[in-house]
Amino acid sequence: MHKGVTSPDFGALHVLSNDPWQYVELSLRRAKSKEALSYWQQARRFAEASELLSPEAAPLPIYYAFLNASKALLKHKKVKHGDHHGVTGQRSEDARASLANETVKFQNGGILPALCGYFNESTTAAEYSLRDILWNIPFIHRAFCLSFTSAAELFIPLESAKYVRHDKTREAWFEAEIVPRFSDQRTLRSLPNSFETWDADGKTLVRRKKRFDWYVGRTNSEDKKRALQRLQNYHGTTRRVVVNIGGERDLWYLKKQLANNHVGARHTVTLMFAAMHRLSELSRYDPAGLDRHLSGQANWLLVEFINHAMGQFIDQIATEITGFQFWPPKMRS
Repeated sequence: MHKGVTSPDFGALHVLSNDPWQYVELSLRRAKSKEALSYWQQARRFAEASELLSPEAAPLPIYYAFLNASKALLKHKKVKHGDHHGVTGQRSEDARASLANETVKFQNGGILPALCGYFNESTTAAEYSLRDILWNIPFIHRAFCLSFTSAAELFIPLESAKYVRHDKTREAWFEAEIVPRFSDQRTLRSLPNSFETWDADGKTLVRRKKRFDWYVGRTNSEDKKRALQRLQNYHGTTRRVVVNIGGERDLWYLKKQLANNHVGARHTVTLMFAAMHRLSELSRYDPAGLDRHLSGQANWLLVEFINHAMGQFIDQIATEITGFQFWPPKMRS
């Protein structure tokens, strides 16, 4: 499985580095992608500045790091976009300080809609609550469910997520093992309609119903190239519901299909962008309102998001820019 969504390099070695910033900067220099490089360097400065700030102030430079890193990706990939941010938020004056009352609007044009288009999401204007957006972000989902105990769990943990080929035909598909604790029938009823499960050797396995053609035996370079393109296309749609948490060991999850989840089709990167924008608005224009959130039911959830979103966001953007996966090196004793 690969963290990249649109142009993953399945054949490349992983980049072992604690600093994806530096690798991407050097990569953009080699590619002579000057505009993208300028945005990437400034994004890094905003990220460094945010490390010195408390959760009350950090959302502002974190958001601008997200914004400029996104611009670097869009410029490098030659994706057209408007100059405005493409997202806004509000809370009614008479509404209490609740994440459900924080409205986040995806607009028709600008950086965020261009980012949505890059990930093959809808670019039509849409409106969500900050609560629902945070519910759909994997790396804070445990914090979300502990903060809002009535919330349904959205993510089914997977092991051995991979692509496999039939041993006698060209057919290939996505397949994984479901962690045993999550293999009960109640959980499996919430699988996306495009997936199916079966039991084998005491394990519950899940696979995508749709297949794609690989190649069998020796073949020419053009046939391999076409097969790889089919894999990349298939992978791009698979990654809409097969999501990850980046780390020393990437964790993979299958997102459940729930009728009340209006945010479910959005990619984690666009959701992080939108959520951090709303928190940056509160930090700038309504610090008292942000403080009420940080002192209320969602305080741990928000602090977890503010503290860890940067690493997850930049890991994904770095992968999208380069096609490579980034892992921190492990020291051997």
